[in-house]
Amino acid sequence: MTQSKPEIIPAILSQTIGQFQEDLQKLINSKRLSSGWVHVDFMDNQLVPNQSILPEDLQNVDFGNLKKEAHLMVKNPLNWVKKLLKLGFERIIIHLEANQIRMSLKLIRGAGKQAVLAINPQTPVEKLDEFAAEIDRILVMGVHPGFQGQVFIPETVARIKKIKSFNWPVIIEVDGAVKDRNANLLVRVGADTLIIGSFLINGNPDENLEKLTL
Repeated sequence: MTQSKPEIIPAILSQTIGQFQEDLQKLINSKRLSSGWVHVDFMDNQLVPNQSILPEDLQNVDFGNLKKEAHLMVKNPLNWVKKLLKLGFERIIIHLEANQIRMSLKLIRGAGKQAVLAINPQTPVEKLDEFAAEIDRILVMGVHPGFQGQVFIPETVARIKKIKSFNWPVIIEVDGAVKDRNANLLVRVGADTLIIGSFLINGNPDENLEKLTL
């Protein structure tokens, strides 16, 4: 399932609700991104060594016209999924390295939302196979999750190619250190969707978007 033009989704990773709202406002004010998606990172300091805002922090946040995608970098995602569904998230990503995978995927799809499975750099891509029929998308991590500003792991390119060769009926997203230097290559090897954090958010998102050659 390949899109003719790659989908670009800005990502926000925040430790405080103040920081989150500041970054979100940039997207709401953006000419080109304000009616697309926003990828919101959640971390529990267990699956990854970092902690973020909680679903409860977003209860009164106005997302404007943005559709919401949640990335759960958490060990036990089930309760998080329940809270995010109540908050109107339309796509929820859980990790292959987490617990409660099957229950979480069933809950997401049972609610009529899109279920996504993320895979860390050290996990063999073949492990996705048993869940391929239960998900809408795969999120390939280009860095070890938990922190922004990391260096892109070159082996990610071969991993995307390999997943593409399995011909699973899913969309492939890639997240982590995606920027102007590697965006085009990632699309050429099979990425349908690029999740871009600091490269887009730091500064003016519209101007940063112009730097991507796709």
